[in-house]
Amino acid sequence: MKRLVWLGVLVSVSCASEVPEENVCFPGEEKAMNSFSHFYTAVESTCDPQMEELILPLNTGEVINLTGVLAIASQTSLPEALVENGFAVFPMQHPVNNPVRAFERLSDTDQPVFVSSGIPLHMLHIFFDQILQQVETDNLYPDLVVVCRELYESNLNRNNLLNAAFFAVPLSFLDEDFVPDDKVADTVQEEVEMMILHQGFHESSVFGYKEDYSQYVPRGHYTSSEKLENYFMAMMYMGRITFLLRGGDPNGPDEQNLVSEETAREMTASALLIVSDLNTIEVDGVPLRARWERIYQITAFFAGFADDLSVSQYHAASQAVSGEYFSSELLDDSGFYSEFQSYIAENYSGPSIYSGTGASVVMPDINGEFPEDGLQSLLGKTAGFRFFGQRYTPDSEILGKLVFPEIGTNPGGERRFMPSGLDVAASFRCEAALDIVNENGFVQYHGYEQTLNDMQEMVDNYTTDDWHATLYMCWLHSLKLLAAPRGNGYPDFMQTDRWSRCTLSTFLASWAMLRHDTILYAKQSYTAMAGCAPGFGEPVPSAGFVEPVPEVYAELRATLQMARRALEYYDIYDESLTQRFSNAESLLETLQSIAERELAGELLSTEDADFLKGFAGYLEGSIVLGDVTTEGLETSLIADVHTDQNSSSVLEVASGNLDNCVVVYRRADGVVEAAIGPVLSYYQFSHPMNDRLTDEAWREILLSDPPPRPDWTDSYICE
Repeated sequence: MKRLVWLGVLVSVSCASEVPEENVCFPGEEKAMNSFSHFYTAVESTCDPQMEELILPLNTGEVINLTGVLAIASQTSLPEALVENGFAVFPMQHPVNNPVRAFERLSDTDQPVFVSSGIPLHMLHIFFDQILQQVETDNLYPDLVVVCRELYESNLNRNNLLNAAFFAVPLSFLDEDFVPDDKVADTVQEEVEMMILHQGFHESSVFGYKEDYSQYVPRGHYTSSEKLENYFMAMMYMGRITFLLRGGDPNGPDEQNLVSEETAREMTASALLIVSDLNTIEVDGVPLRARWERIYQITAFFAGFADDLSVSQYHAASQAVSGEYFSSELLDDSGFYSEFQSYIAENYSGPSIYSGTGASVVMPDINGEFPEDGLQSLLGKTAGFRFFGQRYTPDSEILGKLVFPEIGTNPGGERRFMPSGLDVAASFRCEAALDIVNENGFVQYHGYEQTLNDMQEMVDNYTTDDWHATLYMCWLHSLKLLAAPRGNGYPDFMQTDRWSRCTLSTFLASWAMLRHDTILYAKQSYTAMAGCAPGFGEPVPSAGFVEPVPEVYAELRATLQMARRALEYYDIYDESLTQRFSNAESLLETLQSIAERELAGELLSTEDADFLKGFAGYLEGSIVLGDVTTEGLETSLIADVHTDQNSSSVLEVASGNLDNCVVVYRRADGVVEAAIGPVLSYYQFSHPMNDRLTDEAWREILLSDPPPRPDWTDSYICE
């Protein structure tokens, strides 16, 4: 397969004269923003748990409304799990994936409603996802078209066909009137067809190394419109494709280098010309670099900063090596290339997450042993420039490091090629996840325990600013707070091991939503290919009970306030959102207040009762965009978060339909009652990489043939 090259650089000396010499420009620049924590202001939360004790197992005769609540859950007998643990979860007979509808069903029952922490976490997903869609459609898409068009034309004019083809590919999706020049048309068409077919690893017609085209299935919220589908295809390409920094011979997926040194020099020179163009081209008086920065910074605010080298690093390195201006002929100089490589190596770390570039293979030695530094070798040979590189997230690093080649074999000689969502929760020191990791034998894999300890230490060392650097990190911090152990003074059911597992399910379901919302931006980890080798009427039941985790509600309030400040700063705040933000913050403030007073041993006020009785309406006013609709409110969401090249499969993590949860607790007046409310459900399973699932496909599976829940949920789910 013939690959495009820039006809003036790194092809032959005779070709160099065909391209006019030009100045490459790398002027001084302001330091790029690498944290958005200045938009964050903490919301204070007081927590002094002193709820009255309720001895388990339950004395069911004490519970004033148990029969009525169990009837709502379609239970005709008393579940043993409820007696032993003080709570139980029941799948709904008529599945619901809309929390507003779920609470509406409960509003006419005159029984206390239980508000789980998963409901406001789901509300955060709705805000995050819907606002990101709006920003991408109205603000980022137009700027992206301008940036790609200008860089395509500039590189076509200088006869750099590698760059021209690179920008022609996204333009083929973004601009329906775009027709690539004959010089690149065939190659671009071949690349676009591969993306549309999305059939796994194949050699790129533009870059020559293998790319995983199965990634180009629009999913997440990008199936909601044709415009978002096209945006997804364009940004996925520019987020994954790497202008490789290093090369040499021999080269290939199973060699030390992916490409030859000549090809790597060509790619590096082409990347530097892109950065120079960003600095020198203006459109309507606006520097092209400003448009690129706007797209990058806004997406970084939502999803994080690039894991790979990008514009700022290449800009700074070139300026340090050769100054503000130099001739393009210097890009063909081996001395410049060597100095540039050295500067990058000395001043910047490479990627932390291997994302499948080149379908790389880790080869064993002659004794069949794999190198201990296999992952670092992968990261080194796939380092380079990405125009809108996918973003670093700690959970992707965790998933990528707790598999081969970082993790060795277990006593049975098996290799760990596929991670689990449990790895993420365990790295956040979730006690239930740590127990299950041990029960399932994960720690028997050589190196797993030490690597997990390293990941825990990494998470432990995050500062307040780190946790609030982006909305993604704020969401993760909310989950970390949720996973904290609950001791004396909390409801008895919250002190059980079984509740810890139910909380783990909520943690992972919300994490699946986070990965769903950032499916385009969060850099997905890969496993490298291994080379062969009853009620009484009086006293009266209350209006309900809020899961008493006030610090989680406070963090969600602060996260929404942070989002609003940043949207206003970037001048992309839509006034139509004002009432929704106000309603959502008010709802979270009320949940926090009720939770704090529950823990303090206080009875619900009349206002609290009215709030809980009308919770469906308050929730709807916070999450519905525009007219009354169910679009975008579903909890049934799915995301593929890791790819194993060995089995050609992905790890799918998903939130499913809502379950009913019954909890029993002692009120401040000594009365024991039960409450019922919807909770999130969690699924994870391996699936063929060539069939990465969309939300629509996942909902069909839930309807026709749902997969089993994780076995660790059996102890509290009553089927």
